[in-house]
Parts: sequence; structure tokens; C-alpha cells
Amino acid sequence: MVRTMVHARTRLAVLASGSGTNLQAILDACQDPAFPAEVAVVLSNVSGARALERASLAGVPARLVPHRGQPDREAHEQAVLRVLAPHQPLDFLVLAGYMRVLSPLLIRAFRRPDGLPGVVNIHPADTHAYQGAHGYEFALGLLPGHPARLPGTHITVHFVDEGVDTGPIIAQRPVEVRPEDGLDELRARGLAVEHDLYPEVIRWLAEGRVRLEGGEVRVDGARREERA
Repeated sequence: MVRTMVHARTRLAVLASGSGTNLQAILDACQDPAFPAEVAVVLSNVSGARALERASLAGVPARLVPHRGQPDREAHEQAVLRVLAPHQPLDFLVLAGYMRVLSPLLIRAFRRPDGLPGVVNIHPADTHAYQGAHGYEFALGLLPGHPARLPGTHITVHFVDEGVDTGPIIAQRPVEVRPEDGLDELRARGLAVEHDLYPEVIRWLAEGRVRLEGGEVRVDGARREERA
């Protein structure tokens, strides 16, 4: 699935289940001719997902592959791979609010010849502290078993491995949790950070600045504050 040829722009397949605001941030970045990546195809598992409309409006192929009715996760992902196949070559699989845990089948299909993982995700929490859905609720102490309200959280972009939000961290940016914050307020500020950070990390990947050394990510030329 992952190409080995050198092309002018890095080609992305984006998976999204919902409204697709991170997808929109990536699409907007790709409108700049100087941006080194392009979205080749957007796929959703949810009929009527706003992400598919966003893709179509941007002139990007939008494909629906429902998971309902499939016998298991791997059967659904086989269908995903069949739909992605005509859009090769593809360099990275980008998860943008994709509410499915990937099986090893899809992760291994995007293994890259340069040794980097080929699947990238964004998470609204520090993945060292919390994995899974509802990262903003976690920061606010709203989840059963996690009642402590935090003074801040971190937006995290990471490579996807065969665990849940356990892959190597590429970049993080902090988001303050203010005393007056409810879920809407924290999510709005966090999403603004997400929409800035995700295209920036994609730029690093497309420019070949990201390396994996001993399980740790190194980004050539990135300031420490861009990573922490």
C-alpha cells in the first residue's frame, strides 16, 4: 500500500467518522501550493459524516465504507483497503476523528520502507496519561475512575501501533484547563490547537524531517517547544 517512489507531494489517505474539523484543517493547509502534502482520498465508516461533505467540497474523492454489517474488524478493514487501492500511491494514513480502533491488518498495510510507521493519529490528551475516547472529559475530571480535574492537558500527535493510543509521540502542545472551563470551552480551545498542530506534523512528515530512533521520535530542525 505504501509507495517507494519519490513524488512531488506526499499523498495522504484520511479516515474520519464525524464532522471532520481536523480534516478541514489539513485540507486548508493543502490548498497552499507550497505545502508538501495532498489529501488523495477521504474515507468514513459513518453514513452522512460531515467529513465526506468536506472532502467533496474540496474536490477530494470521498468514500463510505460502513462497518455495520461486517462480520468483524478485519473484514471491514479489508473493505477499506479495497477502496483505498485505486488511490495509490499513498504515503501515510491519517486518522482524523476516526472512531475505530485499527487492527494489525490496516496498520501493517501502511508499513513504510523507511522504517517509519505509516499511520498517524491525533489525541486530545497526553497519551502517557490517558488513552481512549473522551480526552477532554478526562482533563476535566468528568470520567468515572478519573475524578481529578487537571490544571492542563496536552494535544498529542502520535504514530499508531497495535495498542490504543500507545504509539510513539511525534509532537505535543499544552492546553490550559481554566477554573471556569466546561467541556465546550475546553474543547473549543483544544480544537484550535489540534487544527494548528496536525498540519504542522504532516508537514514534518512530508519533508522527511521525522525519524524514529530506539522507539523515540526525533524531528530535524524542530524547536523543543514545538515538540513539548
